[in-house]
Amino acid sequence: MPHFDRPRWTAATANFLSRWTPYLDTELHTLTGLVKPGDVCVDVGSAAGLYSQALSQSAGTTGWVHSIEPVTFSHPFWTRVLGTRSRDNITHHPLALGAEPGREAIRVPFTRRGPATSRAFLAWKSQSLGSTSEFLDHVDMLVDVETLDGLCAREGLRRVDFLKIDVEGGELHVLQGGQRTVETHLPTMLLEIEKRHTDRYEYSPDEVVDWLVSRGYRMYAWRRGWHPVDRVCPHYNNYLFRPVDRANGTT
Repeated sequence: MPHFDRPRWTAATANFLSRWTPYLDTELHTLTGLVKPGDVCVDVGSAAGLYSQALSQSAGTTGWVHSIEPVTFSHPFWTRVLGTRSRDNITHHPLALGAEPGREAIRVPFTRRGPATSRAFLAWKSQSLGSTSEFLDHVDMLVDVETLDGLCAREGLRRVDFLKIDVEGGELHVLQGGQRTVETHLPTMLLEIEKRHTDRYEYSPDEVVDWLVSRGYRMYAWRRGWHPVDRVCPHYNNYLFRPVDRANGTT
């Protein structure tokens, strides 16, 4: 009886749904062209591990994925289905990344059905509920916070090739805490950037873009291919950033 290759099957299914249906991020299927075997990847805000599993498949047995998710009970069913926490080339880190190390509250919104963990955000320096003000209730839970630079030093990472960040508006804080890593390794990045999320921290999407452009990055949005864009707009929420010296090959 043929061996059932679960990682390959889940990756293929996710890529199909991403490419042809509205149920998953369109940008997910593009990772196969952005991450190559042997790459070291960091998935910040990994939730159930959808992006981690795709990165794991693309990086292969010679690569590695560091999956960052502070809400340990996030999406239990899909976490089991994707199986990212049991893959040989993934290390799961139950913590948050931010601008400073410490122990801070992560604010989890609740609906009548339970926690909406995918909308949780780090309360550090937040000034309002922002985009989660629509929810019935919020619960704060303390989590360990590390910086990206601190994580890379602790794990002894000599390279970071790909960095994905989806932290409900706190993307600039993650970048600030990883300045040395970004400037040293110049990883390709995929960031979720939405004004409705950044508003709670009282900075704008343009500040995230300016931080990266000032360090030699170019921004792209997916329109049946990666195309250069100058600013964040309401029609897209995921943006690719590549160093200018590598950007000419982006399609």
